[in-house]
Amino acid sequence: MKKFPILLLIAFFLSFIFSACARADENKNIRLGVIRFLSRADGVTEKQAEAIGDIFARILANSKALTIVERDRLDEIANEHQLLKEGRFEDDAVIEVGKLMSCQYMLLGAVTNLERKTRETDLWLVSEKKQNVSVTLDIRVVDVTTSKIILSFSESGSASQKGSGFNFYGVQTNDQNFTGIEIPAIVEAVSRACFKIRETYGNEYAHVIDVSSKEITIDAGEDWGITSGALFEIYSDGKEVINLDGVSMGKKRTPLALVKITRVQRDFSVAEVIKNGGRASSVRKGNKIQPISQKEADDLIKQKFFKTSQSSKNEKKKKR
Repeated sequence: MKKFPILLLIAFFLSFIFSACARADENKNIRLGVIRFLSRADGVTEKQAEAIGDIFARILANSKALTIVERDRLDEIANEHQLLKEGRFEDDAVIEVGKLMSCQYMLLGAVTNLERKTRETDLWLVSEKKQNVSVTLDIRVVDVTTSKIILSFSESGSASQKGSGFNFYGVQTNDQNFTGIEIPAIVEAVSRACFKIRETYGNEYAHVIDVSSKEITIDAGEDWGITSGALFEIYSDGKEVINLDGVSMGKKRTPLALVKITRVQRDFSVAEVIKNGGRASSVRKGNKIQPISQKEADDLIKQKFFKTSQSSKNEKKKKR
């Protein structure tokens, strides 16, 4: 009879320890504040730029290593302490808000370019148009403790759209949101930037989890901001690079394959191989992936890192 209270006490103690450990692990997450994005590009309103910051927050919120403090909460704190001037944050105010919210880092950004190019071809009774859109985002991550910029980079995205007939459905925008062809270009830029942030501060990587003769499955989907049609490079880590001070600069990456996403679900995606670096077996479970632009893909192909996959060859034969 006396054993029961003792066992109950032990169970309670162990439960307390496990709960404390869980809270400790949760507290190890890096608190990252996402400040509203600004517009420094012609044709982009402040509200549209803010929407991009919201996309960053939504995608990064899926990270297991980062705890995201969204803009609405940051705005609220800034207003309470009268740190928000004329609807915009200044650098000193960003640091102060970060401290008030116990953030380790603050993410700031701006839309620096949104370019649209339209090419029209007039045929007999038919007009064909092709529109290309490119967007460039500048991103900074600031250390709240030191007030220093610890990461600064630009990321770009692009998209194209064709139309033919008597009517062409082109780009439409309003004062609230981006619509039409701009959206995939922006999502591509944001997704690529989020990959970099999650790798740098969360030590999170996306991997190959299944390889078949026709498809490759990766452990990243909508939770990483991946969309159908996105291009990815599959790579393996190589030799570590050490600078003159003996500090690691990272590892060399060996490209293994270029793939295109065909299906996306919440936690994983399926891709087809566009180019590979040799035999299909060169891609294995555990290989890492990173998003890649069409231009970067073209450059890799020109450098002959890859050769045409068998599936691509078969497609070309069918077209003939």
